[in-house]
Amino acid sequence: MTMILAATVGLTLLVSQRLDDGGSGGDQVIGGTNGTVGPGDSQATNATGTPAVPPAGQVQVSGTVTAVHVDGAVLDPREVATPFTIVSDRGFGNGGELNGVEVDGTTASIVWDGGRPFVLSSGGSMVLDPVTVDLAPEGLRLALGGAVQGFIPGTYRLDTPVAVGTRGVAGARDSVTFDADDRSSFETTGDAALFLAPTEPRRLLGPGTVHLEGALELTDAAGTRTVTALDTATGAFKITLTPIPAGGWSITATLQGKTIATGR
Repeated sequence: MTMILAATVGLTLLVSQRLDDGGSGGDQVIGGTNGTVGPGDSQATNATGTPAVPPAGQVQVSGTVTAVHVDGAVLDPREVATPFTIVSDRGFGNGGELNGVEVDGTTASIVWDGGRPFVLSSGGSMVLDPVTVDLAPEGLRLALGGAVQGFIPGTYRLDTPVAVGTRGVAGARDSVTFDADDRSSFETTGDAALFLAPTEPRRLLGPGTVHLEGALELTDAAGTRTVTALDTATGAFKITLTPIPAGGWSITATLQGKTIATGR
């Protein structure tokens, strides 16, 4: 599974590179040169100073958002540095399991049943595979259930009651220090979620599906118009969400594929 997810992320990053290089709608490519725009940029202009027109099959979006739901999003950069907290309700298959780590010099697995926050208080960074992202009062909610995360090699401190298994024997611990390498993994299940506070811009890469609501300006081959909601079929995307000091989030995005938009 780890190899499959790594291949998925690699394909997403390759698509992102091609998005920056430009291409036709049929290429599933979003341009970032030759007059087109990538997320994080203001709307591009052509040589006359007027807004550039995206190629057919591609849309550019800017404005503010009140709701966001993105499936298949790869966070760019993928690393989330410690300390951070993952939350999950107890039971119903929620929680997660660390595998391929070392505890006290012995290969071990660490099982978290949910119910109490998973607090990784120190160490390096967790490396995220594709997740589902939603806008939440706390910031951005990353739904981790069903995904397999990795780690930057290093020593980590987990301040959460867990079961630690070594050589077939498992025991309860209130906290544990473990060593991870590039073969270590954290398989999260159920409703396990990580919240990213609104402290900095966050960049998301696809392919996947996108749902947006808010005060949005949409530009496509037909021109520019104001919309209040937008949905895409599965396709490439590059999205940058930037926190607004007064509250809320602004967005710049380039989306590929079929789009359904609702106006005012």
